[in-house]
Amino acid sequence: MPIVNKSDIAEYDVHPIVHRMHHSNSTGIIHDEIGNVILIKNEWLHHFIEQLESLVNSTLARRLAHSSLTYWSKIDYSKWTPRPGVFRKPGVKQMTQSFEKWAHHRTLIGRGIVTPINWPYSFHIERPLMVSLEVGEVCSYLQYLLGKSLRYQWRDDGGSNASITFEEINFPINQEKQHSIEDGYPSDLTLNIDNGISWPTRDGIPISVIPTKIFFEFYNTLKELPSPKIDDPLIETNELVNETDHIVCMASVNACSSEDQRYLIDDYDQLKSWFINRVESNGYGKLNSATDFDSDLSISFEAYVPWPIVTGIILDAWQRNNGMLGMICLKSIEGNNIQISIKSRREIA
Repeated sequence: MPIVNKSDIAEYDVHPIVHRMHHSNSTGIIHDEIGNVILIKNEWLHHFIEQLESLVNSTLARRLAHSSLTYWSKIDYSKWTPRPGVFRKPGVKQMTQSFEKWAHHRTLIGRGIVTPINWPYSFHIERPLMVSLEVGEVCSYLQYLLGKSLRYQWRDDGGSNASITFEEINFPINQEKQHSIEDGYPSDLTLNIDNGISWPTRDGIPISVIPTKIFFEFYNTLKELPSPKIDDPLIETNELVNETDHIVCMASVNACSSEDQRYLIDDYDQLKSWFINRVESNGYGKLNSATDFDSDLSISFEAYVPWPIVTGIILDAWQRNNGMLGMICLKSIEGNNIQISIKSRREIA
């Protein structure tokens, strides 16, 4: 493994991503380079993927890498493009310098440092968020630089180091239109990003910035898997719900299990406060209304990631507040507008 020079890992009085992100009333948090994003605890993301893999009894790393590559291949990399000379294309030195600047820039959204070992076919990643997610990002930018399609493989030690290798393949590069970035506007939502080194944290806990469309692409690939049998579903079965919704909601609830805090959501003001702090300020969705706190809680919200993820987070908070297991009933789904109710199943022993 190469020795990574940490001398260029800057410290900031205000973390740079604070100035790069804005709030949109219709789509949540927008990063001015990569579009709609969520802020996610690294630990929660790892638990979520682990829970999904356990529920479907299959590894999902390739699907996650595919979803990442699909999204990042449509991003505008022009600001990182090396400038060619008057009569020639960019040389290897120019391309590697551009790659290294781009690789360091990724740490600002919570990614590992990528170092070339054998340019452009093998690389080392130090402190990867999740190797399968990062492989898609690295592959997309490398394809952009080289103008060639690549196949990837990776190995990791399950911790702070990973390696990626690439080989050229005879396949047309995706030339789809780049993602459009919606304009946001200043709001009173607080990102609460710690000051300090490049990797973002909140209250000392590592977090990452992930485009929401990666989650939608990943969610769609899960529908290709054989439907697992759910013995104790968390969502009432009806014509609006499929098996993928069940497993994603269950994985979301289970991923919250590492949190030890009990939430108070006994009335609308408490629910609204919790929703802003846990859901809206992280870009997952926005609360529209809530009623019937004394019986089956009804909630209407907008989801900026697949709705079962948001529903799982809500259900976990409801169960912690009430000391009972809950059941979700999906009342309606129109675009990103979701209406659910929650009723008790049985008391927790």
